[in-house]
Amino acid sequence: MKIADLKKMRSRAPFRPFQIHLTNGEILLVEHPENMSMPEDEAEMFVVWTQHDWNLVEAGQVARVSVKRRVAT
Repeated sequence: MKIADLKKMRSRAPFRPFQIHLTNGEILLVEHPENMSMPEDEAEMFVVWTQHDWNLVEAGQVARVSVKRRVAT
């Protein structure tokens, strides 16, 4: 996955929460665009805030991304 693709998902309007599936099996939930930080000059790394931790992630660790399904009301 390319960082540019993740930036597009983060800046999508309206924003939809998504999950980043890593190659080690871990899943990082991005519930708000503010939970993800990507320096403009960085092409290989980004940071995701989960409930209790900051996670420094290399682009090569991303296996796939899935959009969180909306619950019908």
